Formats: sequence, C-alpha cells, structure tokens
Amino acid sequence: MKLQEALRKVIRQFGGSVIQEKRLMSFLADYKAFDDYPAVKEVMRAIATGDWGKELCRLATDASDADYLRYAESLKETLVRERNFKQEFADYAVDSISLAIGVSSQVTVTEPGDHGYEAVRKNTGEQGSRSAQEKGSAQGGSTPPGGSAERQKPAPGKESPRTVRTVSGDPWQTASEGAESHRRFYRGKDLTSAFDDGTFSRSVADGSFRDILPGDFITKEITVPGTAGRGTETYTVKFIIADLDIALNQGSSGVTQHHAVIVPEGPVFDSCMNPTDTNKGGYAGSYMNKTVMPAFARGLAGAFGTEHLLRCSFDGSGRASSDPLSCTCRLMTLSMVFGQAPLPDSGLDWSCYIKDSCMGGNQLAAFSLHPELRGHNRRYWVSDSCSWSSSNFAVVRDNDDGVNAHAAGASSAYDGVRPFALLV
Repeated sequence: MKLQEALRKVIRQFGGSVIQEKRLMSFLADYKAFDDYPAVKEVMRAIATGDWGKELCRLATDASDADYLRYAESLKETLVRERNFKQEFADYAVDSISLAIGVSSQVTVTEPGDHGYEAVRKNTGEQGSRSAQEKGSAQGGSTPPGGSAERQKPAPGKESPRTVRTVSGDPWQTASEGAESHRRFYRGKDLTSAFDDGTFSRSVADGSFRDILPGDFITKEITVPGTAGRGTETYTVKFIIADLDIALNQGSSGVTQHHAVIVPEGPVFDSCMNPTDTNKGGYAGSYMNKTVMPAFARGLAGAFGTEHLLRCSFDGSGRASSDPLSCTCRLMTLSMVFGQAPLPDSGLDWSCYIKDSCMGGNQLAAFSLHPELRGHNRRYWVSDSCSWSSSNFAVVRDNDDGVNAHAAGASSAYDGVRPFALLV
C-alpha cells in the first residue's frame, strides 16, 4: 500500500494526532507502507518521534492551509540539512502526510526513484555530521561520532542482559525483557521461521519474550476435522500474537508456564453456536464448545504440535482436565475484544460465562493497541450469552462506519469462528 493511503487509513481510525505518536510506525508497517521505498521508514520515524510530528498536527488543526504548507516545505529542507536524508525521501514522506491529513488537495506526492534501504546521503561532509549532532543535543540526547543517536548500538559484549533487541532496531520498540514490558508495543513481524527453528519457544519458556511483541504473527496451515455442515478442510491461517502471559499463575487456571496468546487474524470458518436457537447451558453446554472447538484444537495440534499448546481451565474454576472447558482453545469474550469500557449497543445486557478477571476479563493487548484488528470486516462469535434471551449469543461485527461493535446472534446462525489459544 502506498504511504499516503496507509496514512489516510490510520488517521481515519485514530485521528490526526497519531502522526506525532511512536505507534504510528507499527500501523504503517502493518499496512506494508514501506515495502516500495524501505528507506522512507527512517524519515517517517524521525518525524513521528520528534517535535516535527507535533508541529504538523498543531498547524493542521490551528493554522491556515498556507501556514501549514509553508512549514511543510521548511520541514523538508530541515530533514535534508539536519538529518542528511535524501531529498526525494523527505519530499515523499512530508507530502504523503500533508495529503493524508487533508490539509490541501493540491499536494502532489512524487514517488522516489530509489527503492533502496539507505535513507541518508553519502559523502555529506563534516557540516552534515555537525548538524545531526547539534540536532541530537537540542533534543536532549548526545550523538556519538559517525551516526545519529537512535541508530547507535552498544559495543559488542556491553549489551544489557535485560534488553530486547529487535531486527528493525527501533528505539521505541526496545523494552526490558518480560511480558509486562513487551505487551505495551505492537509491531507486526513474521515469527514463523523463529517458531519453526525453536527460537520462539525458547524466548517464551524463559519468560524474556525476546523479540516477541503483540502484532507479530505465525503463519500455519491447519487441517480441521469436519463437524455438522462441514467436511474436513485445510486453511492457511495467520495467527497474531495477541498478548503474553495472561493466564500465568492467575486464578485457578492451572497455568504455570510462560505463554503467548494467539488469535487468528480473522475468522477461520463459519459455524453455528447451537443447531437450534438456544443458549441453555451457556457456552459450556454449546455445540460450539463441545464439537467445534475440539475439532479446531486438533487442527492446532497438527500445526503447532501438542507440546506447544497449553491445556488449562479458561474459566478460572480449576476444573479437571476432562471437563469441556479445560481445553487448548476456546472463543474469546466480549471483554477480551473490547475491554471493560462501555460497549456500543450498550442496551444489550450480556452474561459473561467467564468470571476470572485475567482469563477472559481483560482486553487483549493487540486489540487495545490496534483496534482495527478487533473486527476484521467479518462477524464472529464470542462466548457471552444474552441474559435477557434464551436463544442468543454475542457476535462481534463492523458497523458501516468501520466502528467495531457487538450484536445479538441467533444461536443457529452461521457466523465466524475465531478462537484463541495459549502457545509455548
């Protein structure tokens, strides 16, 4: 996707102020906005993490288009002069922001001719180095000779053992090791090969979650045995890392191992909650839980290996392993998708089967950091049943305006299936 198109989507979802936020980079990466011109990523990072993004947002809101565009032109010059970025990359980044933010429809975005990874000019001389150093000092940091502060890496052997190193080297993606630190960031890196070679599992097992962040993903081909209305089918599924260690030593889940929560990027297939319109017995007694989830669990086991899937009590009751709710996957709750805040369609009253505050009561980090991931343009079931009806369960849907919401779904209707599981 072109940079200006990705920016427009992000701004529509999160507002113009996202231009000045560090998380902008992960959203743009998610839309593959840097695939055509990888070097532009460095320019966009400089804008989003410095005062320039704040000033662009302020002028877009409070100033005239003419004042904004004058500043935008001067910013291009500043990026070239003080950061030594190539002119074509500075022009492309700033013009893309101007067009996406809606300041003027007269802005023309000229795409760079360079598809390489090097954002800075070569052989720029001492003056360029001094300017970059002065800029680093002005922003409260020191710049070692030979490069900008945000690109410097510690000398070999001097790295802190409690520091995560990411491939991109983004300072804002660097955090202390551990689930609590990592769940604050959304990235979007393909970890399939890391899982296949065992690197992923080792980083989970020791609790460091080294180079694992929400939004990262593992792609697997899974074969799901047939249930009523469906034969055995094989799917290629992109599993998103949605959160980390949500069940560790919580309630009566029985989980004592570090783990990552995985959720399909979107519904994998459609099924009914019950063959007839009833929610008697809640999710625990449903056809979905008793028949569909075990079939999906077998597909997960074939793709990831049984040794990598945690079997636990998802309702915090400490149930025996033979109980239907003690399993390796199940549907999410409304709270896991939306959090504890008042939900759209609040006139509907839901009775959440899961009572444990950690196993189903809190919003998954990926949905909090990247709300667009919640709906994914298809309706899908969650495990909450209607307290005012004997026939409905809750479904998540996208409104026409793109806002994720929930609604009542007749139990016999066929809607999407999007379970979560705990991966080690």
